[in-house]
Amino acid sequence: MLSKLFTRFDKLCLQYSVYKVHTIGDCYVVMGYMDKNNRNITQECKNVVKFAFSMIDTIDEVNQLQNCELNMRIGIHTGIVIAGVTGTQIVRYDIYGPDVLIANKMESQGEAGRINVSDITKEILEKDSPDLYQFEENCIVEA
Repeated sequence: MLSKLFTRFDKLCLQYSVYKVHTIGDCYVVMGYMDKNNRNITQECKNVVKFAFSMIDTIDEVNQLQNCELNMRIGIHTGIVIAGVTGTQIVRYDIYGPDVLIANKMESQGEAGRINVSDITKEILEKDSPDLYQFEENCIVEA
């Protein structure tokens, strides 16, 4: 079931122009960065948030169809990453850096079925679309 769910998420990645970095168990990692020559951090941020809402909708659909109770915590942070390929025999593309750790903490300290965003991401969204999203305080995440 998880494989089918992740396949649906893969299709959403294309729809929202986000890049799937990898999966680890039931963790699905994406980033908004798509074009190094034409960066638009606000649009990248919005794409990831739209993708996250679609993930929740997709999980709800799967729950209805399969009569199950899947859920997922979603954490989003906007920042800088270092990316690269590691390994020689078994290679893997991955992202690193303090902002990756913050995104991970946003996910791990979030609530299932909800989207937990960092202050930086919240500021970007509010500046671009002040009335589009509703935010609630959740917890303090130490960087």
